[in-house]
Amino acid sequence: MLRKTTLIIIALIFFIIYSFTLKAGPEFRLIYVVQDGDTLSEIAQSFGISLKELLKGNNLKENTTIKVGQELLIPKIEKEEKKHIWNYTFYDNQSRLPELKLDLGNVYSVRIDPGMKLPDVSKIPKDKIITYHVAKGDTLYDLARSFNTSIGVIMALNDLDKSTIRIGDKLKLPVNNLTPRQILARTVTDEDVELLARIIYAEARGEPFIGQVAVGAVVINRVLSSYFPNTFRGVIYQKNQFSAVNDGQINLTPNRTEYRAAREAFNGTDPTMGSLYYYNPKIAKNQWWFKQRRVMVTIGDHVFTK
Repeated sequence: MLRKTTLIIIALIFFIIYSFTLKAGPEFRLIYVVQDGDTLSEIAQSFGISLKELLKGNNLKENTTIKVGQELLIPKIEKEEKKHIWNYTFYDNQSRLPELKLDLGNVYSVRIDPGMKLPDVSKIPKDKIITYHVAKGDTLYDLARSFNTSIGVIMALNDLDKSTIRIGDKLKLPVNNLTPRQILARTVTDEDVELLARIIYAEARGEPFIGQVAVGAVVINRVLSSYFPNTFRGVIYQKNQFSAVNDGQINLTPNRTEYRAAREAFNGTDPTMGSLYYYNPKIAKNQWWFKQRRVMVTIGDHVFTK
């Protein structure tokens, strides 16, 4: 049975207070940590929602097995007659009220763990941990999903005793559960986006949009390959690799389409199927070298090869 433990969730006290006094108070995502003996139906009943709503909110099937320590989103369901109120009692702890500094209009994750246990993170290698700068709109719930981990792991890595974060905070985030491409997408800098947009504009303006994404994908594939430099600047400015660098077209200002193509490539779209090279058969010199490689696809005027 789900423990009927009195939970001290200070953040929700602020939510209740602000909801009566201000128009746009902080909003919260409620995250429940599965305890020993819990069942999905009991968890749903305890929070005043249906099993169907709980399953849908977490993309689970009815026969899914839950594990101790697993984190479940408790969806906030809007009722026709009144706004939904989670079926839990929250008490004020005056000694900790000054510690919470919440921004109106922002969304926060509240982690409910009656067992009050955080996972062991000592086995996560140091080279699999990055430092992330919290931006507007970030919550621990969203970051945990994006980095394929849990709120508890993030809290443990950062010695957090509450699950609220603020813009500008620096968080240690694990990347041990991500592929190299996923890690790259989550650690890309503004300079990387700018450089990729510039090389796409210089090399592929006039090509169909998917062809522009493809050029961006080739650059990303090179960054991830052990045969090329491991930075965007290193790949793009590698000697005699891109004609647009040799003739100075890399310095031209891209338009919005190229930035969109760059972001599409960063998000994982690769129409080239992992290609590392491309050439235009109409104008390329030394085509014999390209023809020795495996041809993957032809998009617009470019042939992409591995």
